[in-house]
Amino acid sequence: MPKIDDLIAYLHKKGTFVEQIDKNIICFEQKFYLDNGSSQNVKLEVHSIEDKLLVKAANNRFPNFCPNRHINYGGFFCLGLDSDIEKLSIKQWIVIVQEFLVAQHDCEISKKWPTKQWAHGDGAIFQSKVEEHYLAFEKNLLGITLDDLKVNEIDIKGKTLYHIHFNGNLILVGNKERVLNKRYSCICDTYGLKKHRSIGQCSSKCAQIIYIVAINDFLRAKAEQAFWDSFISSETVECCKTMKDCELCKI
Repeated sequence: MPKIDDLIAYLHKKGTFVEQIDKNIICFEQKFYLDNGSSQNVKLEVHSIEDKLLVKAANNRFPNFCPNRHINYGGFFCLGLDSDIEKLSIKQWIVIVQEFLVAQHDCEISKKWPTKQWAHGDGAIFQSKVEEHYLAFEKNLLGITLDDLKVNEIDIKGKTLYHIHFNGNLILVGNKERVLNKRYSCICDTYGLKKHRSIGQCSSKCAQIIYIVAINDFLRAKAEQAFWDSFISSETVECCKTMKDCELCKI
């Protein structure tokens, strides 16, 4: 996990002036490059909190809070999942920060997030699982897409199960972790190409992969909605009005 002492040492090695506010807070100028080859500098303020590096723009250049720009409360940048960030070297962490600054520059101009929008809150965890398995999902033997699947959340005696339908037919049943109907014919055996190849015996594991992607995409959408709904009762959160089509403006 990147540490503030490692960051200071890296910056000194690069010849970057570091302003030490206290043992847990530093400021420095960070350069980033635009698509046209030009460069800009942003003064950053980095805090070491519970052994994690939190970074924000100094001098209030960016909003104090804007989910659409992935800026958390206090102006701190959302650079990704903690589980991913903790694996980075300081050099890799700086690259992520530079990419974030490029995105903020684009937001200032277009008022839209320039790349694929990342889910908010717990939705980011589920999105990460979808992306982890998506390439394998696209290779499923039936050519199924996410749009072809419908997920229903079912409560049975206090236990949450998920039913996945394809073309109106129930094909998979499971919980958050795994498929439960493994004795059923695998979905790649729908047309009787093999003699009852069960989900548990299918070497391609197409049912499990489809299930993982479908469930986590469903949970991503549910968590994303819960994230925005959490602001409905808040009287302190206001839209910064720096982005188009902001969900906060609709609340």
